[in-house]
Amino acid sequence: MRFLFGVVAALAAAEALAGEFSANGCRVAWDAKSVCVSNRLFAKMYVSVDGALRTTSFRLSSGSEWQTEKFDAGDPISVSAASAKWSPAGADGVRVDVRSGGATNTLYAFPGMPGVISIAPSAAKVAPQHDLERDIERFDEWREELRACALRGDRISYGRRHVKVTSFVCADQTDIRDKLLHVDERQLMAYDAPFTVAATSLDCRDVATGEGVVFVRMAPMPVSRPRKGDDFIVDGGERLIAPIACGYPLAELAYCGGEAGRQRAVVAFQRALRPYRPGRDGVLLSNTWGAGNRDSRICQDFLLKEIEAGAKIGVDVIQIDDGWQRGRTANSNKKVLAGVKKVWNGYWSADPHFWTEDRERFPDGLDFLVRRAKEKGMRFGLWFGPDSSDDAANWEKDADCLLDMHRRLGIDYFKMDSMKLRSPLALGRNRAMFDKMLRESGGAMVFDLDCTAEVRPGFFGLVDIGPLFVENRYTRKPVYWPHHTLKNLWDLSHMIDPVRLRFEFNNPDTNHENYEWSPLGHGKYRPDALFATVMAASPLAWMELSDVSEKSASEIAALVSVWKRERDRWYGGVMHPVGARPDGFEWTGFVSEAADGAGGYALLFRELNGTPDFSLDLSKVFGEGFSGSAEVIAGRGAATTVGTKLAVSIPERLDYLWVRLSTKPDLAMCFADCHGRHPASDTRRKE
Repeated sequence: MRFLFGVVAALAAAEALAGEFSANGCRVAWDAKSVCVSNRLFAKMYVSVDGALRTTSFRLSSGSEWQTEKFDAGDPISVSAASAKWSPAGADGVRVDVRSGGATNTLYAFPGMPGVISIAPSAAKVAPQHDLERDIERFDEWREELRACALRGDRISYGRRHVKVTSFVCADQTDIRDKLLHVDERQLMAYDAPFTVAATSLDCRDVATGEGVVFVRMAPMPVSRPRKGDDFIVDGGERLIAPIACGYPLAELAYCGGEAGRQRAVVAFQRALRPYRPGRDGVLLSNTWGAGNRDSRICQDFLLKEIEAGAKIGVDVIQIDDGWQRGRTANSNKKVLAGVKKVWNGYWSADPHFWTEDRERFPDGLDFLVRRAKEKGMRFGLWFGPDSSDDAANWEKDADCLLDMHRRLGIDYFKMDSMKLRSPLALGRNRAMFDKMLRESGGAMVFDLDCTAEVRPGFFGLVDIGPLFVENRYTRKPVYWPHHTLKNLWDLSHMIDPVRLRFEFNNPDTNHENYEWSPLGHGKYRPDALFATVMAASPLAWMELSDVSEKSASEIAALVSVWKRERDRWYGGVMHPVGARPDGFEWTGFVSEAADGAGGYALLFRELNGTPDFSLDLSKVFGEGFSGSAEVIAGRGAATTVGTKLAVSIPERLDYLWVRLSTKPDLAMCFADCHGRHPASDTRRKE
């Protein structure tokens, strides 16, 4: 089962024993034995050995080389190259198919991305498994098998470098876990035995220069894959990193500039698959399910009140969760007729009209509510559960159902839930469903992929379809803690472009009695500060808006107004988590590095600590030559720049400050081109 569903544009193509092809800022050149893929940021050359592509050179635009091992001439190859997108929602790039020895390897490159996405045949290399506790006497034999496996396929030989390898393992299924990122660092040396890693990403960095190569596995998370397996072999003795071909695509990115450079590279990769589009992405969406009443209040009159309340706050999209449809799911608290079953799968067999709108609840139809929302300057969204029965055999019915909602009602935003994709076939059909909808809507449809339970594509399985609905946290239970939500956003922002994360803030006025014992309950925060905790992500008003008090709504609306004014520049660049990891008692936050190269923003939080003053070293993001000014645009406090330091003061605990940073005009272009920066978009260069 292929996990690549790129849409190849019919603009141009080339195939010959030797030649070259250029399009969309990328270049491919090949002869009978080798192929090189490049753009202005990198060049990567391969040969084929026994059907596996092997890297012979991985060079940054600075001249830094990340491959010291040189292979003898490889097997004969044939190459075809064409203009392509990863999916209908992606940026224009190139696709390269390399055929050798009966195997085909596929590469993708994009103009703003410092590397390639590769898809290798899954049989190319399989790492041997070993149970150390039960099979200790075979350890030496297994180690040699592992080393031989690493040498059979592609690898990066890093040579004379002081290398630190960091594995990032993201974990979804957030209904049962709250630690969503596991990080492990190792300094490699010649005495290290080879070992395998199952990881979302692996970062290989020269600690002396700050240069590195980062790999990102485009697959369900290791804890929730239909088939478990390792992703990388790390061998300190042989001084190499070897990706394991397992059928899932792999992004291979080179960078310089240390941690900030790695962040730019992984964001650029995600923006290649789904470019940030103002007006479509980074919107404030509301969903009533967060109030804990499930679908008990869902009806036309209630939604009219939600529309009125949403307009006062500044909501962009009013979304109805489970309950708008005629069929009843297992989560519904509405009674059903005798003999009628509530279901959580098999929707089409339960009722062929399951996904028609409930006319008892909405006598004037959903189109009436859509029009009312539009009159208030808002759009509409719906919850939906794709049918997972028989390995998602009904994927075309699901796609046609939502396309009808899009065409007939103008609904573009859908929360995708209840999926159980427990086989490669189901995952492939799920991918085909989204491709059909993106293609036929011209990329206008936006899907919030629920990551809270079951076996699903997770944080990197479907990068291009829309935001990730990360967690269900309620005040009624009580499990909504603003500092935990901020912590999860801050953690995941080390790997995931934050605009791809849908994170919630809850009603500041309800269920305070459940939190009386704690100084960190949501009632201790100002209403706008709750919104600020998720402002680096795509925010979710996880509440019944009509229950928010006028005072709280007014305070939230004031910040939302500023955020809307600034958000295209705020989201358009690269977001960096800064400060300490949030735990309720730290100084923490985010810096957004603007795509135009002229500064950006800092969003800082003073949690429950006794220190009103904080200093942030901006050189870690903008470089040692940073010089600029700071302007407070929201929150309470003061900010100024002293050299490369941003000095802020926030008088009250559990509060925030949002600052616009401006660099000196003569330094802006310098910052945009130095310090290993790989822009997440080409906005500055186009302008």
